[in-house]
Amino acid sequence: MKKLATFLLVFTLSVCALFVGCNKDPLVLKESDNFVVITADTSEDLTLIEYINSLDEYKDMFVIENGMVTSIDGVSNTANWSHSWMIYTSDSEMANTGWGEVEYKGNVYGSAILGASELKVKNGCLYIFVYQSFNL
Repeated sequence: MKKLATFLLVFTLSVCALFVGCNKDPLVLKESDNFVVITADTSEDLTLIEYINSLDEYKDMFVIENGMVTSIDGVSNTANWSHSWMIYTSDSEMANTGWGEVEYKGNVYGSAILGASELKVKNGCLYIFVYQSFNL
């Protein structure tokens, strides 16, 4: 009985440590970071890529290949994906904070659940492209 109680205690502590260790704070954006913030101002039914292409100020900044943003303003995803552009949004229906969060101007936004070629923009929502480094 004592062994079972010890096992359950160790198991419970291990599971708790796992969840605490995986719970990362949001990435806080600084001016020195590579990111682009777009606020949707449209009533049209557009994907994020379609919306970007409709904006003169952004359409030449973005390189899109096979429906994916691969470069913004000359900063490209790396071949081994150790650095790539990620999308975060204020659209809570299309964001998953479990996949990652970013803090911008005091607000926290979740990682978009769809890519830019499928994500429908909503008027007034923010879409934040962040160039991130991943430990591979």
